[in-house]
Amino acid sequence: MVHPTFYRLPEEKKERILSSAHREFTQYAYEKTSINRILAEAKVPKGSFYQYFDDKSDLFYLCIYSVYEKIIAARVQNEQSLLGAGLLRMKELGYNRGYELFSQDLHDILDEDDFTLFSNMLKAPDAIRNYVQMSVASGLIAPIFKEELKADPAVRKDIDYDYYSYLLSLTEMIPADYGARKGRSIEETVFLGFEYMRAIYDSITDRNK
Repeated sequence: MVHPTFYRLPEEKKERILSSAHREFTQYAYEKTSINRILAEAKVPKGSFYQYFDDKSDLFYLCIYSVYEKIIAARVQNEQSLLGAGLLRMKELGYNRGYELFSQDLHDILDEDDFTLFSNMLKAPDAIRNYVQMSVASGLIAPIFKEELKADPAVRKDIDYDYYSYLLSLTEMIPADYGARKGRSIEETVFLGFEYMRAIYDSITDRNK
């Protein structure tokens, strides 16, 4: 886990650590990344590392978290809900056209390093990938889905919001396991999640009572 001491660091020091980690995880597959190189570049004493993190998977998690933050920030700027961003493409545009637009959206939001970072996550050992995915889902995405479900008049009011928001958050993550085994791209794996999202959303709207 990321320790509270890390979040209490001065912003400039946190940024140095995260920037160094981002470069390391972009340049190397997870197994070949080095805490020592990250700390040396960030000019942070090695003895400090375990005051901030359990191990390097925590840094990897923070880097992947930052990629999803970019996507969410772009949706907010365009006044799109996370649900709407996927469901409109799936329902109104059709799969092929939706995939084309979604792919373009991602390339407008993310840079090549972000795609490489995500690709390296798909290739990471299962335990690391699962830790990163579940942490991002529960810590970043599920709370947003919960607010969107509560505000959506089409959603039944008798549902367990915590359960369904977490389930929806996993639609962003579950396809990554499939993608990791099949060598699929970030666009394919994330867009595949919208199929899960659509099925879950349709199951909790009023017309499906």
